Amino acid sequence: MRELFNSIAERYDLTNRLISLGLDKLWRRKACEEVLKFVEGNNLKILDVACGTGDMMLCMKKRLEKRNLSAEFYGLDCSEEMLKLARRKVPFAKLTVGTAEEMPYPDESFDVVSVAFGLRNFSNREKAIGEIGRVLKPGGKLVVLEFSRSNSFLGRLAWIYTKSVVPLIGALITGNRKAYEHLVSSISSFPSPEKLAEEFEGEGFKVMSLRWLLPRIAFILVLERL
Repeated sequence: MRELFNSIAERYDLTNRLISLGLDKLWRRKACEEVLKFVEGNNLKILDVACGTGDMMLCMKKRLEKRNLSAEFYGLDCSEEMLKLARRKVPFAKLTVGTAEEMPYPDESFDVVSVAFGLRNFSNREKAIGEIGRVLKPGGKLVVLEFSRSNSFLGRLAWIYTKSVVPLIGALITGNRKAYEHLVSSISSFPSPEKLAEEFEGEGFKVMSLRWLLPRIAFILVLERL
C-alpha cells in the first residue's frame, strides 16, 4: 500500500475530484457533520487514520469552527509522499508515518477518530479495529466513510461507472492504472455496511448511525467506543 499511494500522491486529490465528479468533498463534509452530532465539549483530540493529503482534517476543522469549537488534530498515514502534501494543506495537524495496525499513540488518547476511504486498504482489519478501540477514549466516537456496493438501482449504476470508468480516468491522470484497478477490487470484496458494523460491535463499539450517500456507492458509519 505504501508504494501504491506514494506513486499517485502528487495527483491524488485531482483524481479524486474527477472520478467522484466532485462528490468526495460533499461526502467528507457529511461525514464530519454526522459524527459531530454525537460529540460534545471543546478542545477535542481528533485522529484521522489513513489521512492521505489531509482533506478529512481540513473538513473537520471547518465544521468545528462553525460551532466555535477547537480541536488538536493528529494524522496517521503509511505514505510519506501523501504526508508531504498534507503538511502543506493542514499545517495545524501533527502528522506521523505509520499504520492503523500499530498506532504510535497511548491508550485512550482521542475523543474522535475518523477513517475516510482507508479501511478497505488495511492489511489486517481486525487488528486495526482493535487499535482504533485502544486509542479512543471510552465514549469516544469513530466515523467511517467508505465505499461499498449497494443492490439498489442507483447503487448498481454507480458500480458500473466505478468498474468501467474509474480505472481509465485514474490511468490517464496518474499513469498508474493498477492503483485504480485496486480501488475497484477492494470495493468489490469489501463487506456491506451492515456486516462492517457487526465487526465493530464485536470489538466493543456501538452503532450510532449508518447511512448511504448518493449515488449509493459510499456510506457513513458512526460508532461509539463502549
